Amino acid sequence: MTLVGVCSRSFSRHPTLRAEILARYPQTKFNDAGSSLSGDTLVAFLEDCDKAVIALEPISQDVLDRLPRLQVIAKYGVGFDKLDLDGMREKGIRLGWVPGVNRRAVSELALCFMVTLLRRVAPLSR
Repeated sequence: MTLVGVCSRSFSRHPTLRAEILARYPQTKFNDAGSSLSGDTLVAFLEDCDKAVIALEPISQDVLDRLPRLQVIAKYGVGFDKLDLDGMREKGIRLGWVPGVNRRAVSELALCFMVTLLRRVAPLSR
């Protein structure tokens, strides 16, 4: 049976996301302690997992070397700067993510900033 480790604190607290992943992977463990995982604590959490859902957790070559069972890493959020993509490729670990998932929120925020600048909201609020 496939064991999934959800490292992401926000994913672990989200009832809808928990229900969806448990429906697909009943053998899922969550970061219910709400602690930030890295290095040894990350390896200890994922050591028996085949798949991982990460957010801000750093996945270095050292971490990958210590997780021989890991086959898939799903990125919850944006950015790959904390992932050793070359190391993942060498080990045959697949990466899952949805590109552009936050495109609408980013567009809305950009428009908000434009209107704020246009109407001089920040200087007038002092």
